[in-house]
Amino acid sequence: MALRCSQSGFVPRPPAQVFARIEDFSSAHQWMDRCIRVQKYERGENAVGDGLRCFYQGWLRHRVLLGCIVAREPDVRLTCEYAGRHARIGIDFTLRHHGAGTYLTHTLQVVPRGWLGRLAAPLVRRALARQSSATLASLRRCLLMPS
Repeated sequence: MALRCSQSGFVPRPPAQVFARIEDFSSAHQWMDRCIRVQKYERGENAVGDGLRCFYQGWLRHRVLLGCIVAREPDVRLTCEYAGRHARIGIDFTLRHHGAGTYLTHTLQVVPRGWLGRLAAPLVRRALARQSSATLASLRRCLLMPS
């Protein structure tokens, strides 16, 4: 029973600049709602299979998700999958050059695990669209801020 939500929007920046911001895990907390920080285990350029650790604010306390990069095409797509105690989470960003900017699609997929995860599924389903929309808006805002 996967819960899935996609949001799309236009960002007036080239795909290379948008991808660089998405791929910079050290700045993910600036535009990902409830994210405290994302750590990458390996040094150097991001590659498929690189391990990730995401610290985020749960409903009652800080939580940790362990994951990895599962798909990476520079300036086109970045997909990461995480696993936590109560859910498996997939985060996908797809970029498409469009005129003077980038058309960006953000997709979240949550697969609840265990009885507590399944019990919380209706709440998660309602929150997914709001969270995906907020993430896209925050990312757009960060990209439009003067450096």
